[in-house]
Amino acid sequence: MNANRAIINTYLSISGSVIGAVFICRFYLRKLDMEVVLNATLSGGVVMGACCDLITGPGFAMLTGVITGMLSALGFLFMNKWL
Repeated sequence: MNANRAIINTYLSISGSVIGAVFICRFYLRKLDMEVVLNATLSGGVVMGACCDLITGPGFAMLTGVITGMLSALGFLFMNKWL
């Protein structure tokens, strides 16, 4: 049962990170940048891989995905200038 929960939470977190990244792209760039969205998609999977046993509810999995997707998109948009 724990494996099913981890798989579902990972999918929900990845979906949430895409939603967060699309929101940031539309807010700052006024267009959809697929490079930002692809990088932010990875953050949703990483956060669930790190704490899949701690997050038990699907709502919290989506929330962590949205937060990490937004942070990843912001980091990619603003930190990429210095690299």
